[in-house]
Amino acid sequence: MIARSEFTPLHFQRDRRTSDDHLLVQLYTHGGYQGYNGDRKVQVGPGDISLLDMGLGLETLAPRSGNLSLVIPRDRFFALTKPADYRPGTVLRAGTPLATILASHLSSVWTSLADASVDDLPAINRTLVGAVAGAFCQGPVREDAAMPFEDAARDAVRAFIVHNLDDPGLGPARLCRRFGLSRTRLYRLFEPFGGVAGYIREQRLDRAFRELAERDLGQRRLVEVALECGFDSQSHFCRLFRQRFGMTPGEAMEQGRSARARRSLVDGEGPSRPEFRDWLLSL
Repeated sequence: MIARSEFTPLHFQRDRRTSDDHLLVQLYTHGGYQGYNGDRKVQVGPGDISLLDMGLGLETLAPRSGNLSLVIPRDRFFALTKPADYRPGTVLRAGTPLATILASHLSSVWTSLADASVDDLPAINRTLVGAVAGAFCQGPVREDAAMPFEDAARDAVRAFIVHNLDDPGLGPARLCRRFGLSRTRLYRLFEPFGGVAGYIREQRLDRAFRELAERDLGQRRLVEVALECGFDSQSHFCRLFRQRFGMTPGEAMEQGRSARARRSLVDGEGPSRPEFRDWLLSL
């Protein structure tokens, strides 16, 4: 079960239950809490992710907060790892590589559920449990958990790349530092995309194409678009753009202007035009 919650300040207390109760994973988007899970002290702040054992006693004191909670049946979790290899009350701190990767995966699943079908759910469940086991377990995990966590790591790095395309320093060195990955592991994650450098370059070019073809740039110059998309040389940008799209950036801009003009006329916007010309443009 996965749920998003917002709540006012509260004091929560739950006595020890049975050893069959589920595990609770929580990503705090804001707020947090301090308390105990069994005899282990737990303190959580914004961006932290905690793993709690609901078979143990739980007591928390929280200000106004919001979180994303995932409840995992105990048998599903321990099918992937040994009980001795995890500690209830463990917290992944915001900004650490594991927290960054798992938070990205949890958030991505939450936003995608509206479009998921019932047939998608078994695969979603396997990936979720595997990613959690891979992030929290101290010892080795089965391949069933290792692969989902690798997928979650790749997705987190890809999301970070897309949101930082304008950073000229975006590259393998920064990604390795951000996500705690070795270069070998990073390169392995991006083998299906032709390498990490190639993936970054293609994302920058795709963003540039959208800027040029889909938006009215007003007085902005081509060099400004290139810089905003992470290219420090206009000539290098133009050469790569033509290789990828088979046209120059200027041709993409003109194509976009023509398409917007056609849509405007078909939708009845813009100045009045002769009827025959309208008909031709709408074809």
